[in-house]
Amino acid sequence: MAPTGVPNPPPPLGEIGADGRANPRISSAFGASEVAGSGARLAPATGKTVGWAQNTPVTGSPSGPSRPPLPHAPRNRMRTAYLFAATATLLPALAAQENEPPKFEPLAADRQKGFESIDVETCTAWLTYLASDELGGRETGQPGYKLAADFIAARFKEFGLKPVGGDGTYFQAVPFAKVGPNVETSYLAIRTAEGEELFRVTPGKGLGGQISEKSDREAEIVELVANTVDDVKDADVKGKVVLFTDKSSRGRRSRATFELWRAAPAGIISVNDEAAATVRRRIAAGGSRNSARRGRFRRPNTYSITGELALQIRAALKEHGTLTMKAFIEIERKPVFAANVVGFLEGSDPALKHEIVGVGSHLDHIGKNGQRINNGADDDGSGTTGVLAVARAFSVNGVRPRRSILFMCFSGEEKGLIGSRHYVNNPIFPNENMIAELQMDMIGRNEEFVNRRSGEVTEKAEDNVNSLHLVGTKKLSMDLHEVCLEKNSAHIGFDFEYDEEDVFGRSDHANFARKDIPIAFFFTGFHPQYHQPDDTVDRINFPKLVRVAKLVYSVAFEIADRDERIVRDRLFKDVPRTRRRR
Repeated sequence: MAPTGVPNPPPPLGEIGADGRANPRISSAFGASEVAGSGARLAPATGKTVGWAQNTPVTGSPSGPSRPPLPHAPRNRMRTAYLFAATATLLPALAAQENEPPKFEPLAADRQKGFESIDVETCTAWLTYLASDELGGRETGQPGYKLAADFIAARFKEFGLKPVGGDGTYFQAVPFAKVGPNVETSYLAIRTAEGEELFRVTPGKGLGGQISEKSDREAEIVELVANTVDDVKDADVKGKVVLFTDKSSRGRRSRATFELWRAAPAGIISVNDEAAATVRRRIAAGGSRNSARRGRFRRPNTYSITGELALQIRAALKEHGTLTMKAFIEIERKPVFAANVVGFLEGSDPALKHEIVGVGSHLDHIGKNGQRINNGADDDGSGTTGVLAVARAFSVNGVRPRRSILFMCFSGEEKGLIGSRHYVNNPIFPNENMIAELQMDMIGRNEEFVNRRSGEVTEKAEDNVNSLHLVGTKKLSMDLHEVCLEKNSAHIGFDFEYDEEDVFGRSDHANFARKDIPIAFFFTGFHPQYHQPDDTVDRINFPKLVRVAKLVYSVAFEIADRDERIVRDRLFKDVPRTRRRR
């Protein structure tokens, strides 16, 4: 679907009136230009022209007819000369106009300094660190996440934001635990039907995977190779241990894997050559999410082994016919750091500063796949960089808005929106005081969609250079939606798309909406590097990231400074539900 706000094609140039004079009509993506002293003016980048430029000839008034024709309009070479002269004059002007950048209104003087402070150089420096290998993919609960949180807290302090987390810090603690097998007592043993033990593996020595359920059982091993999802649907694996090779996916969790979970095996042995080097323990929130259960079916323990051990098991199956696996797993839970990072800018109006505008992103990403680091430059290093840019802009602006601003970088988004859920259930300030939450998630790329099976590019990045998804504004507050449109038209000029991927529930803003807080989610779209190791900083479109941050700054300042509070049209329970399209 084409993005909204695309202008109509320009009308013909150099039309000749009955008097033999050229009456040019000019329109562009940015509106009308000054032509022949006609007084036409440039419109904001809305795809609309202003006044006579809407297909009204220069020689006429906006509402009246053109000047009357001469009694004897020339039909000779003089008329042709007029045409060529007019065309020769207009074409260079038109070419220059098309190459000119759009012209936008400046912000009000009391907020322009902050707007201008948001720049590519600073954002590049921040994101280069956040998406570096040093942070290891910023997985919640891992050391790299703590490094990232410390970095954000240091910037908030640098900007003069007030620490409103626990114990006078910038950290709001989120209950979270590392869940995994006890490395001292847990093991897998491969045995013959007669009970002879052939192999034994332990965590950290050839055994990894997603192991979050206690186990003390023995079951028969069967091998399953899935070339398509139908290979799994037709398999009888209930109560058995499945030696599973998934050839239906391209490095992503596939439908075949979900179908295997539905089939209720006793366990899954997944072949993974990197498992011996790195044991990836399952991370889960303390009490708020059970990583072993999701949806309507139980998720069994999935044990990762090396390709070498898989070959040995296959050889033993051929030799002995029947094998069993004894799984003795003891689970331990270790509390880990998983705090939200929060900084507060107090409003200037004693009567309004208790009302708050939230500006948020998620700080975490998905960590490592074996030795491969998922740096998460766009997801959501870009949004977090945007939060820093907006926070710094308010800091350097000098003039504060009348209402307060709360800057929030959430943990655990990739684990199920855990950090933001904890915040809205344990708010630092009453939820009723938050007038709106503005969320930035993946704001640094041009949307691109590639069919995973065919490799066909069905949406091209070059077609989305100026596109931005504005999600959720119309669900709870048309007032907030109109502010976003107004500020974009006046100062930025994105072509807005409206939740074509139905991502309303897929980032932290959703938890605020569930508390009836109006939200705006800013998102530049998916791309083939989503949740992949090549989501790296060299792919980021920093000028676009800066434009999104400037838009969020201008919207936040406007709704924080105006007389009236943002109007909420309805409660979340009354919002129509939609189905995800992708």
